[in-house]
Amino acid sequence: MADASEPLLPAAKGAKDVSGGLLHSHLPLDVRKQWYAIALSDDLPKAKAGQVGAAAAGPMSTSLLGDPLVLWRDLSGKAYCVADKCPHRSAPLSLGKVNGDTGHVECIYHGWQIDGVSGKVVDIPAMLEDKSIPSNAKVQVYPLHEQDGVVYVWPGAAEDAVAAKPPRDSTDSGTPLADPSSGFVMSQMCVDLPIDHALMIENLLDPAHVPFTHEGTIGNRKKIERLQMTVTKTANGFRGSVKEGYYNGFEAPCNIVLHTPPVPGKMDLYQYIGCTPTAPGQMRMIYRAYRNFATWAEKIPPLRRLFDDMSKKIIFQDYQLLLGQQMRLREGALPWNSTIQVDCLPVAYRRYWQRTFGSKDGPWWRGWDGKLDVEDLDRVGSWDREFDCNGCAVPRKPHHPQNVLEIPGAAGQPLRPAAPSAWWKLWAPPLAAAVLAAIVTRKVSSFN
Repeated sequence: MADASEPLLPAAKGAKDVSGGLLHSHLPLDVRKQWYAIALSDDLPKAKAGQVGAAAAGPMSTSLLGDPLVLWRDLSGKAYCVADKCPHRSAPLSLGKVNGDTGHVECIYHGWQIDGVSGKVVDIPAMLEDKSIPSNAKVQVYPLHEQDGVVYVWPGAAEDAVAAKPPRDSTDSGTPLADPSSGFVMSQMCVDLPIDHALMIENLLDPAHVPFTHEGTIGNRKKIERLQMTVTKTANGFRGSVKEGYYNGFEAPCNIVLHTPPVPGKMDLYQYIGCTPTAPGQMRMIYRAYRNFATWAEKIPPLRRLFDDMSKKIIFQDYQLLLGQQMRLREGALPWNSTIQVDCLPVAYRRYWQRTFGSKDGPWWRGWDGKLDVEDLDRVGSWDREFDCNGCAVPRKPHHPQNVLEIPGAAGQPLRPAAPSAWWKLWAPPLAAAVLAAIVTRKVSSFN
């Protein structure tokens, strides 16, 4: 990725609010002192009572700003996050298990168990009873917070996280969208993408790309308009609107809010998207969509799957173009060359990125010894992962022709094993689509 010295058109040319201040000037620059959406609550592996060894659940492996992380739940369901490195021989703890007797994460190498509260080793099977556990046998603990079905992690100093909590997903009037009384239903998705998070954020702040990139889903070339964006600051970001009642918003450090009501005043839709930087050139998308229409469809799995599949189609339409854009940037191209009036929002974000993630002393992990170059981290983040059937990154295991434990064609153990296919799945989706289309058409017609 280009660094902070890259030439860009002045943000002041189009990225000012009505008071004349830069849109990003009020945002904090230490992006390690922030909460990041890292997983869905339903995805976090939990200790299974009485199950140890091969029968036990495996923890979750991921990263944040390059920091290798391992997450799990104990027997009571409490979630933990620690550095993914055993304090004994530096084996990844994520290769181990969640011990079903103690609820601690257990290293695969020698069975050392780590407590998620303190990060200290609390059991060493091979140690003599009259010996004490070494005082340096501990790992870094990362503050963790769960809220509305999302797991958040704080990569900065633990004491700074005490008073800060991530904001809830809310309507414009402040009503938490996940509350049952809100009248909204929620769909969620977690997917890892080999794309720099900044490119995805700029893409989601850009309404002008929709008729072209998303043709066939939410885009329509016949409805192309000349766009003038009105931009304003929010408490922790900024937003822009090209049509009354609709907006694209950015909330620091890496969150997007989209308000796109299908029928204003009748049918409402909010999308909250965490574009979490797992490493340079890598991201984890934590997607939440809230709607107050067709809420009954959530109780019918085939219909719920239709909404989920549409969201995936839209995301992967962006994915294919952003992969190509990222290739050009790695070849030395700039993220911005020429800009027009409607580009002011993503250009403002790029200016913010330059002062934070793209700065010379940026927030990226520098290795266990603190000497790793960001360029090396970019390379590591590009080749040491592959994807399971759910789209989540798993550690790559090099193929070996004599490895009888390998499963042909399998990238690794999925975080969320896919449910077995049933015969009705062949005909249910098209039938459900026809029924849903008829109902929505009737409802929309009644509004007109």
